[in-house]
Amino acid sequence: MKTCKYIGLLLTLMIILCACNGARNSTNIYEQIYERYNHIDNYQSKIRMTITSNKTVKHYVMYQYYKFPNKYRLEILEPGEIEGLVTVYSGNDVETIYPQIKGKFTLPNYHPIDKSYMFLPGFFEAYYKSEQTSLVTKILTDSDEIPGQVTVLSADIPGNNMYRFSQSIWIDTETLLPMKMEIYDLNNKPMISIIYDEIAFNVELEDKMFDVQTGGY
Repeated sequence: MKTCKYIGLLLTLMIILCACNGARNSTNIYEQIYERYNHIDNYQSKIRMTITSNKTVKHYVMYQYYKFPNKYRLEILEPGEIEGLVTVYSGNDVETIYPQIKGKFTLPNYHPIDKSYMFLPGFFEAYYKSEQTSLVTKILTDSDEIPGQVTVLSADIPGNNMYRFSQSIWIDTETLLPMKMEIYDLNNKPMISIIYDEIAFNVELEDKMFDVQTGGY
């Protein structure tokens, strides 16, 4: 009986220690992510974006550029019919430029999305303002789209927009680099999905890249 009692106490102690260690690790990873993303000076990335609406699903490949505090740039690589299209956000100004066409033009079925839904600073700004947040660390297998050990941050998006209701970001726990970001509707259906194929922080970005009058050309 004493042996069983000691074993029971030992198992209880191990469970408590494991729980405490997990909580400490969760706290540590949150602090690391906060320090990494609290102030991003600049970055450039190559992404694959899927945008879902009630009628269509559209796929894009593009470059993203961000420069603190409020300059953003998108360059579309795919689909081919709008390759080279550039959208520049600078402060409160936004402009779409298609260098292959001079003068006025119309691009059917192309609607620039608010930068808050596409760039990392917008995600974390919304995350820190949200009253409903979560952080989970887990290991994904080769059967997942982005295998490896990841930390997933999730939060409601302020504003109660039924089509942009909540968001999540997958961050590599070892490198702290973003792997995937998704925006969900009220029914938790992914409306925007972004896969980060490449990303580099603290790169040299010239101010002229974000000139809304020229699109950086």
